[in-house]
Amino acid sequence: MKTDSELVMRSDMEQSAWNNAADTFDEAWMWHRWEAVEAYATWDRNADMSFALCERTNGRPVMLLPLRHVSGRKPFPRLLGHLESTGGPAFSPDLSTRQRQRAERETRLHLVELASRTRASRIDLSLAPLAPARREPGTAGINPLAMLGGNDASTQSWLLDLKGRSEDDLWRNLEQRVRKAVNRAERAGVVVRDVTPDDLGTFRRLHTENAARVGLTEKPADYFDAIFQRFLPVGMAIGFCAENPDGRTIAIHIFGVYKNAAIYWVVASDARARESGANDLVQWHAIKTFAEMGLDSYECGEAFPGIPEGKLRRISDFKKGFGGTLTPYYRSSLVTRPRVCAAMNLLRAFRHSERGDTD
Repeated sequence: MKTDSELVMRSDMEQSAWNNAADTFDEAWMWHRWEAVEAYATWDRNADMSFALCERTNGRPVMLLPLRHVSGRKPFPRLLGHLESTGGPAFSPDLSTRQRQRAERETRLHLVELASRTRASRIDLSLAPLAPARREPGTAGINPLAMLGGNDASTQSWLLDLKGRSEDDLWRNLEQRVRKAVNRAERAGVVVRDVTPDDLGTFRRLHTENAARVGLTEKPADYFDAIFQRFLPVGMAIGFCAENPDGRTIAIHIFGVYKNAAIYWVVASDARARESGANDLVQWHAIKTFAEMGLDSYECGEAFPGIPEGKLRRISDFKKGFGGTLTPYYRSSLVTRPRVCAAMNLLRAFRHSERGDTD
C-alpha cells in the first residue's frame, strides 16, 4: 500500500529528531522521550521496538510510538510474549483530519505486522494522562485508542490540579489521614531534603529491601541508574528524601517532571517510613514544591477505587489522600492471537482463585 509516510525504527533515527518530536507533539509526554524509552528497555524480558512514522519527502516524524516487546515467562518465552506501549501513539498536531486518519491506519498496520513478526499475542497501549492534549478541558470522552481497533481497557488516575492554589488550599485539600500523618512525622523529627546523585546507592538498597518485604519484582539497577544519571541532572526528574533524626534515610521518592506537570514515578522506603508518616510528609513536601515551581498538574498514579481490598486498594487509597480527582487513563488491548490470550486469561483466573486473592 503506497502511503505518504514510512515506518522508521527508533534505532535508525537521530536522538535529536526523535526528542524534538516528543517535545513538540501535544499528545506526547515524558514516556515518549528517547531517554525514557531506553530506561524501560532495561526491564527484564523487555526489548525496544519503538518506531516513528516519518514523511517520505523530508523524514520529518508525524507519529511517535514508544513500544516494547515483552517476552513471556519460561518455558514459552516466544509463545506468551506481547507488545506494550507506555505512552501510546503521539501524532503531530500539524496533521489535517484526513492525514491523521491515514496515520492512524498506518500505525495499526505496522503494529499488527510487528505483532506477527514477534508472535505477540496482544498489543497493550496506554495514553499518558499528563500529555497536554489529554489535559485540555473537555477532552475526556471516547477513548482515542478506539481508532486503532483495540478493545477498551481504560482505568483512571488521581490527578491534582495545582493551578492558582495556595499552600493553605492544598493543605485543606489533603485527606485528614494524610494531614495527621504529616504532623506525626514532623513531631517525630523526620525532615525532608532534596535527592542528590549520592543517594543512588541508598535508593537501590531500600528498593531491594522493599521488594523483598512486600513481594514485588525487583527492578534492574540500570533502570534506576538511568533515572538518577539522565533525568535528575536535566530537570526531567526531581526527588526528595525523608531522614530520621539520626540522619538515616528511610524513604526516597522520585517524580518525573515534563511539560509543566509532574508524576509520582518511583519510590523506595523501609518499614519505618510508613509507620512514622514519612512517606506522606515527602508527598506533601513535593506538592508544595510543584506549586511553587508553577507546575499545572501532579499525577499521583493509577487508581483502583473499585477493588474492595488488597494491595492495589491500599496503594490507591494512599494516592487518593493527596486530594486529586479521578481522570481517565485511556488504555487499549488489541488481541492478535485470541486462543493464546484466552488460555492465558484462564490460567490467571485459576491462579487467583487458588490463592484466594483479588489483586
